[in-house]
Amino acid sequence: MTQLPNLTLRKSVIGFAMMCLLVMFLVPMGFAYLRGDRFTDSTLDFAARFRTTAAAGELARTLERDWHDLVFLSERVNGLNPDQLTYLMTGAGGDGSRISWVGYADLSGEVVAATDGLLIGQDVSERPWYRNGLNGGFAGDVHDAVLLAQLLGGEGENPLRFIDLARPVTNSSGDLVGVVGMHINADWLTNHLREAAKAFGIDLYLINPDGAISVSSADEAPNAAELQILRAAQTGVQAGARETWPDGRDYFSALVPQISYGDLPNFGWRLVGRLDASSVNFGIDLIRNGALYALGLAVALIALLTLLLTRIVMTPIAQLAASAQRVAEGSQEYPANSRTTCEAAQFSTALARLQQDRISDVR
Repeated sequence: MTQLPNLTLRKSVIGFAMMCLLVMFLVPMGFAYLRGDRFTDSTLDFAARFRTTAAAGELARTLERDWHDLVFLSERVNGLNPDQLTYLMTGAGGDGSRISWVGYADLSGEVVAATDGLLIGQDVSERPWYRNGLNGGFAGDVHDAVLLAQLLGGEGENPLRFIDLARPVTNSSGDLVGVVGMHINADWLTNHLREAAKAFGIDLYLINPDGAISVSSADEAPNAAELQILRAAQTGVQAGARETWPDGRDYFSALVPQISYGDLPNFGWRLVGRLDASSVNFGIDLIRNGALYALGLAVALIALLTLLLTRIVMTPIAQLAASAQRVAEGSQEYPANSRTTCEAAQFSTALARLQQDRISDVR
């Protein structure tokens, strides 16, 4: 009797399915392990850029509302006497926690009207907000209080610091008559930046035109010599990269080269945001878990399809092969009439004819 191969058609189909599953498992998992880190880096880089840009936009929109208030006041100067203007400016300052002082100085530099009457009669002609405000809209970086320090109690270990907004005032003929200025408390700016950093899950650093950190949401204050992103801030070109900071940890940093919105004058600020490289750990795990779930589903579906294939297609052929073996050994049975596939139908028909001819010859 001829020795038959051990490999059956059913086993070959199941083996082929298992090899397909192996390939499906190895390729996605190899991609997940080899490309997962790059996916994580690109995702965190985008997150740092997006969050920093959003924080810069929120800050600019808030300050632009203050600018609109200053524009409104500058347009009322010519229609009000000093007492009325002082009353209006006091109201514009609110409770003083954010806007510390609003005032109007004439062409001689003398303060004519101001919040709560502070500095009225004082000469501010040498102050940057006044000198720059004569030439157009001005926004000034964080600076120490000079004239207001004694009046507002900001001397000692915690000196008052402000940012400035200023705008020229013209009369009905268009002639320059003075400057309206606004001092915004730098403590408010720090708190705003910290709240934004907490909301966006990112550390924020406000960089002045000289490249120094004016305000930050974090305690440490690195300098430009230590970090590439701070050196890029001096050029004012948008940038972002993964970098090791002085604390020894890796961060994804993003630079917004200008903080502006609407008519707000340019402070010259750049905003740097940094995102801890280990703060978001979804990257590789997400890809791997997703690949495993997809592979599990694929295995189940392919196993089910393989069982259906062997039952519907392979089983009839195996039965015909067994029937043919018995006919060859002398059995007078007729093979089952299989119509599952074209080949099975041809096989069963041919066997039936051969069996019929054989039985006819015997008779």
